[in-house]
Amino acid sequence: MPRREKSDLRVVDFRIRPEEPYKQVITPSSLYKANCDRCTWMSYWHNFSIPANLALQQQQSRIQEASFDGIDSQKISSLLPPGWMTLHKGKITSQPILVKGKPSRWKLYGELDFLATNEDGTYSIIDGKVSMKKDENELIANYWTQLEAYVFMLENPESGEPKKIATIGLLQWRINGASRLDDVPTGFSIEQTYVPVERKPAEFLAFMEKMINTIEGEFPEANPDCYDCKFLYEIGFY
Repeated sequence: MPRREKSDLRVVDFRIRPEEPYKQVITPSSLYKANCDRCTWMSYWHNFSIPANLALQQQQSRIQEASFDGIDSQKISSLLPPGWMTLHKGKITSQPILVKGKPSRWKLYGELDFLATNEDGTYSIIDGKVSMKKDENELIANYWTQLEAYVFMLENPESGEPKKIATIGLLQWRINGASRLDDVPTGFSIEQTYVPVERKPAEFLAFMEKMINTIEGEFPEANPDCYDCKFLYEIGFY
């Protein structure tokens, strides 16, 4: 199917659903902002979003991630099974997500940061995050759906052999000060924390079913706590 051009804000009525969605797959990274039904709907039908400036954060993540490729998992945390880390960065497409027991048109598609190979033949997913959050529960609340999406992709791939995932977790890098060389500040000091995340596969499938029903429905109400929607109201977009 020919790819549609990105919507022109001057002429498009974003309340109207086109014949086909702009995006054909669901990316795990998009689940972070799926708390607003309206933003989710507009993103998948019109490719509409307010971009965030994450250039520095992304550069920090790439540098940090590359330094962990091939090291002993237990050097990261004793909470991880014995094994070794691999910088994954490979695109994966899942089988269709079921809605009410039937395959939907939607698949998960994306790449994960780390896939640790455990000595017992299973795997562990570790997702790197440059984040200033101090509350581990808040960090988990923001990203558990993304981790579960990676599990679904690896255990239910569109092609290739499925992988058995034993554990999932977040590897957080938090800037906590300045590093010094000969008493002269030379850079940032990083606090590294591995945060294990409890598996919630049933809750994840229910989350995805609700999200797909939202995407396939009509133009939804905005989340009153959504900062993007508040901004759009303030500038008169709505």
